[in-house]
Amino acid sequence: MNNFQINKRNEVDLSETWDLSDLFSDFESWLKFFEKLPAENELKKILDTKFRNQLKTSPEIIHECFQFKDNLMRQLENLYVYANLKLSEDVADNRANEFCGKISSKLASISALFSFLEPELVQIENLEIWSKETPLNKYTFRIKNILKYKPHLLSEKEEALLSQLSVPLGVFSDIHSKWSNADLKFNSVKDSKNNDHVVSQSRYGLLMQSEDRTLRKNAFDSYYSEISKWRNTISSNYFGTISTGSISSKIRNFSGYLEQELFGDDIPVTLYDNLITSVKSKLNYLHESMELRCKKLKIEKVSPYDRYAPLFTSESPLKFSWEEGRDLVLKSLVPLGNEYVEIAKKGLTTERWIDRCENEGKRSGAFSWGTHDSRPYILQTWNGTLNDVFTLAHELGHSMHSYYSHKSQPFHTSSYTIFVAEVASTLNEALLADYLLNEVENNELKKSVLSKSLENFEATVLRQVLFAAYEKEASKITDTGNTFTPDTLDEIYIKLNKEWYGENSDYPEFLKHEWMRIPHFYSPFYVYKYATSYCASASLFFQLKQNKENGLKNIFSLLKAGGSDTSLNILKSSGVDMLSTEPINFAFQNYKKLLDFSKSF
Repeated sequence: MNNFQINKRNEVDLSETWDLSDLFSDFESWLKFFEKLPAENELKKILDTKFRNQLKTSPEIIHECFQFKDNLMRQLENLYVYANLKLSEDVADNRANEFCGKISSKLASISALFSFLEPELVQIENLEIWSKETPLNKYTFRIKNILKYKPHLLSEKEEALLSQLSVPLGVFSDIHSKWSNADLKFNSVKDSKNNDHVVSQSRYGLLMQSEDRTLRKNAFDSYYSEISKWRNTISSNYFGTISTGSISSKIRNFSGYLEQELFGDDIPVTLYDNLITSVKSKLNYLHESMELRCKKLKIEKVSPYDRYAPLFTSESPLKFSWEEGRDLVLKSLVPLGNEYVEIAKKGLTTERWIDRCENEGKRSGAFSWGTHDSRPYILQTWNGTLNDVFTLAHELGHSMHSYYSHKSQPFHTSSYTIFVAEVASTLNEALLADYLLNEVENNELKKSVLSKSLENFEATVLRQVLFAAYEKEASKITDTGNTFTPDTLDEIYIKLNKEWYGENSDYPEFLKHEWMRIPHFYSPFYVYKYATSYCASASLFFQLKQNKENGLKNIFSLLKAGGSDTSLNILKSSGVDMLSTEPINFAFQNYKKLLDFSKSF
């Protein structure tokens, strides 16, 4: 394949794709299963006959209702995940789009029929007592979560209305995804030797890691010259997401959108604010890193397209075949024990957890997903870079977390929160970096790993907290009933960049539009969790190094806990107190060590 040719999905090798057969063999089997779901009128009749207005009669009725709902939601989850995984293979695929629409609508309509559940439950005086006794005691945590929403629940009719509106009100994320992955078309660019290169979503990150600064700059200009044309459209789309959330928070009696989004995970707003404050107080480390980058790259100022370039150049760029990268990751995970490694090995070989090919229309980026009934699935596009190796370690961490959670927990407590989700993934990255720095006899590789480790911290903690600060500022505008313009958003973004990256960086005009491309902004107040998770994983890594037996006990306590308790309690049971500043301080201490080590090369 040359620089101008990307395979169509039906042209890629089967071994480079995931095996979705434990969900459905194809859309025909999916459709047969979908059509067996109860029609809305049939389901309504069942709910009205057996459960509605009867929950207060006994804990047994509540237990039966929970089981009935869980069984149905488990089926819907399988349908939903399969359709969306197929859509990720090619976001322009008409059938995948059609079936994603079908299951999204079905999920919304069925969820609306259960809207009586929470409003009825919170009115039961004995519910908390019942939740601690058989048969409801296995649902104690769920009931606790329901009761905490009592001040924020609406009437049954209002809850049903909001459920029905969830699909049209959630369309902004889908619009951004279609725009980003299907509509944007970038001009090809030249490198310093006048060679041509394709710019695409899947290749942009790779181009930003090139040692050729001319190529990086040209790719950056090509990318953002296209994005900037859409600033009015994307500003309106983002306003749709933020204003919808702000209005919802007011309807549900929250102080603002931020509190509403943190409430589900039992995260106090003070944690979010303190994270931003703590990181801002340590930005001198990032400024020191930008100064180091100027020296190592022999440039006067660090431009945005220099932030991901390797600090140390080499005559022959590091490249890893899929097999080489996979095996490095597996070797690095040995400290987690034989069982962990063997399960991961099967997943990356015979069980085909990963979709690693490049093809037209494939969703950019990487993720891990799956259901309680399926194997975990990883989406990634393998280009053979060191970054790809780290991405594989990261996503495999998610997949192994899901594997252990689904094996250890019943369906209703098997899904862990996003706040906890990034801990296992970033722990895997820490183990990979440690293995490559200490066990592999290759100085060129070690220098690249050192550069990558600095980049990981800056991208996962410092950059994500910048994003978190940006989201907070944007939501303040809509929370106060105001609207924003593209200029408003640009100004907030560039101001934060200047505060973060300091005097040793420069800020080209296009940089102010970068917020437009960030897909995580359509999962509002999500990105801060990357930073907290990184700091939590740093603590677990330290525990593993100091006392392997105790460290493993705490790590597997986390992996197997699923969503059986609040995020903060699960982490605290694993030896990490996120309400203290210790995890953040330790993470920055390690960052400082990496900076000092880099200066010695």
